[in-house]
Amino acid sequence: MTLVIRADHGAVRHLTLSRPRVLNALDTALLGELLDALATAVAEPAVRAIVLSGAGGAFSAGADLREALDAAGGVRRTELFGALYEAVGTCPLPVVAAVDGPCVGGGAELAAACDLRVAEPDAAFRFPGAALGIPVGAAKLVGLLGLGAAKDLVLTSRTVGAEEALRIGLVQRLVPAGEGLPAALELAAAIAANNPDAVRYLKRQLDRFSGLGDRIAAENDALHAHAEAGGDFTALTAPKPGAGGWSGGSWAGR
Repeated sequence: MTLVIRADHGAVRHLTLSRPRVLNALDTALLGELLDALATAVAEPAVRAIVLSGAGGAFSAGADLREALDAAGGVRRTELFGALYEAVGTCPLPVVAAVDGPCVGGGAELAAACDLRVAEPDAAFRFPGAALGIPVGAAKLVGLLGLGAAKDLVLTSRTVGAEEALRIGLVQRLVPAGEGLPAALELAAAIAANNPDAVRYLKRQLDRFSGLGDRIAAENDALHAHAEAGGDFTALTAPKPGAGGWSGGSWAGR
């Protein structure tokens, strides 16, 4: 069963999360397939931009809480989440999210890791790390929204509608219902039409100046330590000497 549907629109690679019966909840298999699809897109010279969307009226409800995982499986899935956030956040190609419906937890983190977000009126964002006891949410939002707005969304875990998301800078385009994906593809195509070397360089510079890669790496370290400790937050106050991110630029061999 294909969990990520791939389609090309000129120089734009469109990747669709396809688990609509569970609002595109992210399980281990979907995370792995999406990482593969992203790596393939980056490796193809003809692809100059990527659009991510969800099937069935939802972007993603976040981690699949019904997936049966033992302790090791839970740690491994956390590693895949971290690898995905890093792959999208530091992707050499521009990545645009087309968001409609629920965009929650890991799904919201995925959208926030993208370079730009296009939303429909029914889009609803939530970063529930504080409510669920998971150390995630700060790394991407502080750069996108500023410290105060990031603290508001992360510490309250409240739901943010599309209009507020546009006002605070979480969303760059708000379009009528049914026009999210076409607008995202149009935005990605406009970027892809520019000089590809310049786009890659400027994107890399923007990410570097914002410190995005370092923030994602630090948060991934915390997520990994927290998962290995079985959810014990005291593990985050005593990092192991020499510990770093686990992705190492590759997650092969899962």
